[in-house]
Order: sequence, then C-alpha cells, then structure tokens
Amino acid sequence: MEEYGRVPPSNQIRSRRRGTEPTGFVYNLYTLPGTTEETKQNVERVFFGKVDADGAKVRDKMLAGAPLSLPERYDWARFVLSLILRNPEEVQKMKESVNSIFDQPDAELQAKYLKIREPHEPATAEEAIRLHFPDSPNRSALLIGTQLIQNQNAMRTIAGMSWSVIRTDKASRRLVTSDRPVVMTGGLLRVDGHICLPITPRHLFVACTLKPTMDAFLKEPASKLARESNAQQIGQARLHVYGWDNSDLAEVRRGMSKRPYMSLIRTPERRGELGMAATIAG
Repeated sequence: MEEYGRVPPSNQIRSRRRGTEPTGFVYNLYTLPGTTEETKQNVERVFFGKVDADGAKVRDKMLAGAPLSLPERYDWARFVLSLILRNPEEVQKMKESVNSIFDQPDAELQAKYLKIREPHEPATAEEAIRLHFPDSPNRSALLIGTQLIQNQNAMRTIAGMSWSVIRTDKASRRLVTSDRPVVMTGGLLRVDGHICLPITPRHLFVACTLKPTMDAFLKEPASKLARESNAQQIGQARLHVYGWDNSDLAEVRRGMSKRPYMSLIRTPERRGELGMAATIAG
C-alpha cells in the first residue's frame, strides 16, 4: 500500500510504502479516561472490534456477489457510519461539544445541587462535576460517539437505500482511499442522495436513495467513476491518502484537502443540543 501525506518541516506531500497494519492508526484515540487498565481500551477493542469484524464479513459477501440479510445491511451501515467518526478531528469535536454541555449545567440541575450542597462544596454544579468527575466529559464523549454510530434512524436509512458494488476493472487507474473515505451527500433523503466508498482498488460501494440515481451510476464509464471517486477521496483527505502505488502523487499534491468533508457532529446552537448534522434529513 502507498501512503501519501505531508512530511514536516516543509509539509510537502510525499509517498511511501506502508503495510496495512500501521496505516490510519492513532495511539490512544479512544482511550476511556478515568477507567481501569482492563477497560480503558474497550471502545477500540470491544466496540470497534465488533464493528470492523462484522463489516469485513459483509464486505466479503458483497465482493462475492452474495445476497445480504437485513441484519447484515445494518452491520454495513454501522461500519460506514463508524468510518465518518473515526478520525482525531471528529473525536475532538465530540469532546468539545460534550464539554460545552458539562460547562453549562441547566437550571434544574443547579437547583438540585444547591439542595444537597455541603458548605465546603463548590458553589455551582459545574464546578462540582469538574472537581469530583474530571474525566466524565471526555469519557462521555467517546461513549456518545458509539451511540451516534449506532443511530437507528441513520442505520435504517442507509440499510434501506439501493446498494451496488461497481467494478472499475476497465479503468486505467485504481481507486484510492483516504482518512476520510466516506463520500456522502448533505442529506440522504434528497432525490440525489448517495454514499460512495472504495472497498478495494477495483470495487466501489455505492448506495443511493432512489433507484434512478443508482441506474445513472451504473451507466457511467468505469474511467469516469474512478476519476471522480479519486478526486473526492483526495479532496476530502486531511492527513493521508492511500493508493496502490505512487502513480497518483501529482494528483494528490494538486488536490489534497481542498474539498469539504461531511461531519456527523455539529456545534450545539442551543445548550445540550448534540446530534447528527444534516446527514439524514438534508
């Protein structure tokens, strides 16, 4: 596998050969603070371990052209949602959103706290939470992230879309992927709503809200699909692009990080408002 990324101190984009194990890995990204040594990696080891294992089984069935059960479609939908959240920036945004809630406890919580507050205790519920449960906001953020990935409305919407795995063997270029691999429209309930995700250098997973949109995808030449998929992957990438070889270096240098990337997390407009950004409703 070829990994493209910026190399300090010049930040020039270069490529290097990498094995599959170390790519896209950030140490302690999902470590649960304030927990035991045995449980602090449970989000990565237990939750994402199952998400990845189930997703891999469904991917293999799709590549083999085998029919999928409804639970398997939900497994894949959950895997796709996980890919959107699994990067340092999204995790940090989630932590900031949750911390903003902990920093501004509502009036009801403050009133209840004042009823039980001892004279030596902090004056506000927010100060008390920070004093007695300093790890709670960041720990809660990681756990809320797992809930977003399993959001039933999102999973149901994706599972109910028209799916296809399109082969791009006839294209001269192979598909690349990136640290932001899921291409998704602003709203999946739009007429043109769709998801694209390269799953091998020659296979592109596509999900469309309406069958006519899928029919249009299936009519596109493989060369055009590969070109547009690669441009989107490169444009969405923030740290790394992954390819078959180093033949895409010039294109990566021209287009890396120049396109916006859809997020599932929004900055709360009202206190306590956490949710999926216009992913479903558009």
